[in-house]
Amino acid sequence: MVDAGFLVQDLDARVGGGILAGALAFRLFLFMVPFVYVVFTILAVASRALGHDPGQLARNAGITGILASAVVKVGDQSAWTLVVLVLGAVVTMFITAGSLMKALYVVHWLIWRVHRVMPTGLVPRLAVIGCAVAVSAFGIAVNDLRSSSGVAGAVVAVLVITAFSFATWWWVSWKLPHAPAPARAFVPGALLMAIGADVLHLLTVYWIGHLVARKTNTYGAVGIALAVLLWVYILGRIMVGSAGLNAALWYRREDR
Repeated sequence: MVDAGFLVQDLDARVGGGILAGALAFRLFLFMVPFVYVVFTILAVASRALGHDPGQLARNAGITGILASAVVKVGDQSAWTLVVLVLGAVVTMFITAGSLMKALYVVHWLIWRVHRVMPTGLVPRLAVIGCAVAVSAFGIAVNDLRSSSGVAGAVVAVLVITAFSFATWWWVSWKLPHAPAPARAFVPGALLMAIGADVLHLLTVYWIGHLVARKTNTYGAVGIALAVLLWVYILGRIMVGSAGLNAALWYRREDR
């Protein structure tokens, strides 16, 4: 285990894990802004039409809800302005989804030391957007369960987040560039992602959310942007670390 730990650290230093994580975080942030604007603008308009409070939905949405509180202002624009802004955000969302997918490909073929492969077509972009929609809906459901069921709900939420993160990242790692490794080779990275997702969830619920709520009047949208950038950098570090863990353990096994 000690030897494997040094191999993972050496691989991370050789490929520049912190720099790769920063590149991923930047593209995650660029994608999140139009994605959050499109999704939460539509939800806010629908909530107002149904007589519900759109702010409650944003508060239950975790980090995307925090970002939505800064970028979504439905009541300040006319209907035609909203339509134009949403259409522009949809185009931007597709462009940034492609950029994010390319960054994930680059990170994985650099870490796995395989031939350069880049995604083509519309399917990878739709996959990124679909995963983002699924994760956002999942986050709203989990936060609602946690807030309505007390301690038992919090425990169940952590277990559900662990299972969902493990399965999702295992599948994503399998689809991204890698050496000819079997499916079990991606289990360590998926475990790391599951643990990291729990940590991010706890940070968002018990620290970042309250910090943003207290500091909004002082720092405004800048404070929210910095909080989200911190969140996506941690997520990017976990992504890079999980890929490095999988690659280092697999090549170590092959060498032995």
